[in-house]
Amino acid sequence: MMNFTTLTQEEFLEYSLKNTGYNFMQSLQMKTLREKRGWQVEFVGMKENGKVVLSTLLAKMPAKLGYYYEIDGGFLGDYTNKQLVTTFIHSLKEYMKNNGGLYLSMTPDFVYQQRTWSGETIGEAQKEVFQTLTQAGMVHQGFDIGFSAKPRWIFVKDLSMIADEKSLQKTYQKDAQYSVKRSKGFGITIRNLAYEELSLFKTLTEHTAKRRGFEDKTLEYYQQAYQSFGEDAKFVVAEINFATYIASLEKKVQELEQKLIRIARNLEKTPNSSKMLNQQREFQEQLQTQEKRIKEAQGFKEESGDQEVILAGGLFIFNHQEVIYLFSGTYDKYKNFYAPFLIQDTMMTLALEKGIKRYNFFGINGQFDGSDGVLKFKQSFTGQVEEKMGTFNLIVSPLKYKLYQLMHQTLGKLRG
Repeated sequence: MMNFTTLTQEEFLEYSLKNTGYNFMQSLQMKTLREKRGWQVEFVGMKENGKVVLSTLLAKMPAKLGYYYEIDGGFLGDYTNKQLVTTFIHSLKEYMKNNGGLYLSMTPDFVYQQRTWSGETIGEAQKEVFQTLTQAGMVHQGFDIGFSAKPRWIFVKDLSMIADEKSLQKTYQKDAQYSVKRSKGFGITIRNLAYEELSLFKTLTEHTAKRRGFEDKTLEYYQQAYQSFGEDAKFVVAEINFATYIASLEKKVQELEQKLIRIARNLEKTPNSSKMLNQQREFQEQLQTQEKRIKEAQGFKEESGDQEVILAGGLFIFNHQEVIYLFSGTYDKYKNFYAPFLIQDTMMTLALEKGIKRYNFFGINGQFDGSDGVLKFKQSFTGQVEEKMGTFNLIVSPLKYKLYQLMHQTLGKLRG
């Protein structure tokens, strides 16, 4: 006997942790975050012979004429079980109708089409699952492309066959290997921000949002995420002390000058030595590079003094199945320090240490024509693309929903 039911927190947790579709959007931590942000949250699902076979975190918010419901990350259960999915959707619609529901939005964390990192399809699309959802009454909002808070396109890396940090870095493309190596040579440090320092993270992401033209989260959101996810949320920053950095550069300059003096002495004895001449030319070029870096760093030091300076940062969510690279920011003037590469390398290494087998770089825009710089950055670490199904709506009360839409359109015209 299969029946729809509300679930206790314990039932939801026990089932979700065993489910391969577990995701951070369907977690107890997300329940806490949603409640902090004004949502009403409950757990519902399906049981068969008293055993949970499907569960979901169901959130609702008051709207005109009723409640707006949301299932972010989709339900946890077997999407290929047509009877289970159909019964759940029909039962959920009736449940929401009895509780003042207007309509539901659901964005399943379910892979519709596997793709290579360059966008080529792997295997067949999950059309039967898509048809099951639409035949049950879900209205698909389109196979869109572009960046979104609920991305339809994500980039992931499988860590299951990687043993350690050294073998991890060998999986990167050459540009990422180079950037990580260079960044480590600058004396950059990686650390987690404390709750009291989240304004630093907000300043960083706000700067990036303005530069790239997207809407940033509020400081309150970051604070609530920190409180809700606890140790599972890591606000990571890459920092440098320019006084220390300049000192290390000056030491390298001295070493190069000593090498050039020795080569000059040797050339007095063997002036036609091609080996010595090549070394002299190489060291002279390195010396010029170091002197250029010192001049640039001195300018940065005049701005910052002797304090640690944040170059880049990111918010990472950890769970037993994956690490999610959720939000990030970079100060453009420090781009030549390659700090974002070092942050990614550090977090993937941490995932390996924790035995986590999947690294989720999260959203890309779904275009593979070279226009997506975010994709290019993520591709440099190698991986593959997962195309999700997108968002579905379930209209609970058609007449009220039409009136609701009309009210929104009228209000929009009045504001315009």
